[in-house]
Parts: sequence; C-alpha cells; structure tokens
Amino acid sequence: MPQSNQQTVQVWDLPTRFFHWALAFCVIAAFFTIKAAGTTEGWIANAGIIWIDWHLRFGYCVLSLILFRIIWGFTGSYYARFCQFIKGPATITRYLKGAYASLGHNPLGALSVIAMLAVFGFQAFSGLFTTDDIFTEGPLTHLNSAFSKTMSSLHRSNEPVMIILFALHILAIIYYRVFKKQDLVATMVSGKTQILLPQAQNFKSAADDLQVRIMGLLTLAATSGFVYWISTLGASSSGSFY
Repeated sequence: MPQSNQQTVQVWDLPTRFFHWALAFCVIAAFFTIKAAGTTEGWIANAGIIWIDWHLRFGYCVLSLILFRIIWGFTGSYYARFCQFIKGPATITRYLKGAYASLGHNPLGALSVIAMLAVFGFQAFSGLFTTDDIFTEGPLTHLNSAFSKTMSSLHRSNEPVMIILFALHILAIIYYRVFKKQDLVATMVSGKTQILLPQAQNFKSAADDLQVRIMGLLTLAATSGFVYWISTLGASSSGSFY
C-alpha cells in the first residue's frame, strides 16, 4: 500500500506490459530452440520436437510484437509514446546531471529501448530471408538468393549483439533496484509506481482503461495477422504459426 506521503501513478498500460513480458519470453524461447535444434545428444535431441520449427514460430511472434510496439509508440497511452521518452542530447545530459526527472523510460533508457527494438526487429526481419541451405528456410528466401545469403549471414552475426543488449538490460534493472531503490520490474508488472506527493503533481497518470486495452488487442491482432500472412508466402510450410 502507498504511504500517506505518496501517490500512486499509472505509468504503463496493459498492452505495453504484455509486450514487454511477451517479447522477453519469445526472445529467450527463440534462443533456446535454435540451440536445441543444433543439439545431437541428450533429452533435447530425443524429445521428438522439431526445434527449428518452434524457433521460426517464436521468431514470427517477435516480429509481430516489434511491429505492435512501433505502432503503439504512436497510438498508445502517454508514457508508451515515443515522443514522450525519446529526447535529444541536451535532455540526456540534464538527466545524467540529475536535473531532469521523468516517469516511464528515462532519456538514457530510451536509447536502450530503441536499440533493442532495432536489433531484435532486425533479427526477426532477417529471419524471413534466412536459409540453412538444407531443410529450413524463411518464407521470403525465394525472392532473391543473393539477398537471402546476406541476410542469413547477418542473422547469425547479430546474435551476440542481442545477447549483449539483453545482458545490459538486466544489469540496468539491477542497478536501479540496488542503487536508486527503483523497482522497475514491479512497475512493469503492475503498471503503477509511487511518487512523493510534492512531486506527484508534476506527472500525469497514463490511461489504462478498457478502450486502451481493446485498441492494444486490435493492434496486436493486426500485426500478428500480417506476419502470419508473410509466413504463408514461402514454398515450404516449415515454421508456420500452426
């Protein structure tokens, strides 16, 4: 419960929170399944699961979520919008000096958000053109063999970049929890944070009503439908949603 000198403020709407946790799950699952696909011994290899198909499915989910977040960055609630948290060098400098306060993504954290959207988005996009030249290929591989070869190489090369960004994200969460006493995980779960009353008047509470949630659901349905359509364009059905 909030203390008497604190006020609860809504920061994250439900669609944004769902995106965050769903993306984390799908990225981890895609990483696990591609490693499992290359395993030749043990229970993973003998599980009877076509791991590469699941890797592709999770990749499609990642692409659907990234497209959703890009749209939601323009149509979502207050703190989910790009215009609210993407700032210039001057504001970032003020934040580092402790002269700028914000809810949601801070100006420095915004750089991490954009980087993760770009890197994870590129990984999912390049996967559409990737082939192992044996059994599995993305649905758009057939469009241009030279481009497919380039995308396949970049898809593999991008993996360590994703791991580094993911690790930095976890370290940032730990840093804010230990040194700044800010529980970013709890805020992303509940969508709410507590602010001291003298400061609360400087911040607005984000909308998270039924209308916002329906709009989020429709947006995700649209991006998922679009990605599903892309997944059906390949000659092979391997890795389709179903």
